[in-house]
Amino acid sequence: MHSLLGLSLRLPRAGAVRHQLYLINRSLSTKGSAQPGTTNPATKAGDSIQTPATETPPTTGEKPPQPTPPLAPHAGEPEEKIEYIGNTRFPRPRPKPRRTITPGDAVGLDAPAGKVEHTPLKAQLEQKWRDVLSPEKNLESRAKIIREIGESHFQNILDLRNNGDKLFEAPAHLIPAVKAKFLPNLEGKTLAGANVDVVDLCRGKTTLLTVEFVKFAEKHTKSFIDVFEKAYLDTPNVQVVQVNIEENWAKAAVLRMCLPYVRRAIPKHRHSTYVVHYGGVESLRASLGIANPLIGYSFLVDSKTRVRWYANGEAVKSEAINMVSLTQELIRKAK
Repeated sequence: MHSLLGLSLRLPRAGAVRHQLYLINRSLSTKGSAQPGTTNPATKAGDSIQTPATETPPTTGEKPPQPTPPLAPHAGEPEEKIEYIGNTRFPRPRPKPRRTITPGDAVGLDAPAGKVEHTPLKAQLEQKWRDVLSPEKNLESRAKIIREIGESHFQNILDLRNNGDKLFEAPAHLIPAVKAKFLPNLEGKTLAGANVDVVDLCRGKTTLLTVEFVKFAEKHTKSFIDVFEKAYLDTPNVQVVQVNIEENWAKAAVLRMCLPYVRRAIPKHRHSTYVVHYGGVESLRASLGIANPLIGYSFLVDSKTRVRWYANGEAVKSEAINMVSLTQELIRKAK
């Protein structure tokens, strides 16, 4: 009960309004369904009145009007992405297009990577406190958070479901040495227990470098490693460097506890070149064109630490053959 200007008004309930609308629609549909030449069911059987049928107009050669068909989906748009209610077309939200590099484009750094600086813990804490008090650093932190929200883990899963685990097929040629860029550096700990820089491991050797962020990506990198080792296991100055990155601090604690199982799964001759890194690697992902961390990535790096070829996902036959032949070319040029 509401009082307005001394008047007492009773507002109808929502359910009553919906019921009235239902009765109106039913009445209109009943009137529209009555066709000429039919008997009114409301009259008695003995008093039924036959309404006269309308005369059919003479044919003039014109086609009668056809009912409007439902709107067709846009060209190239999958049927499952369109929903229809009556004749109305409702497109479902489509996933964002996958951000990828063009196959064959140079990836990496424009200049050789330097040594990773080892900052003492006290200096790290002091720097973090200065960053907290810095307006510029706060703006950078906000921008990073916004990027992470837009590129969430669920978005990567949706991207994987809609586009598969293969971004593109690797090219059949090396990136020219004059155009090739340099491998970014990354510090980590090997399964043998040594602290190393990835660039130092690759310098002076022809290297198949694989990068993985999740367990799902292991089968991708393994498909390249198996073919590579079958061809070059005993070849001097040729190696496999496998990098396992965990950016999430909570998952990093779990990975540390699982290292004994990782050591048993990895052949002993690769323990000194299997590198585990804990922490964010946003700059490395951007420079190497790693769009989706749920996929494994493989790179051929020459003796001067330049990225000369790269692939993603699980190796197909043509990629495996090309990788072996391109590695042979790098070995020949390194002599």
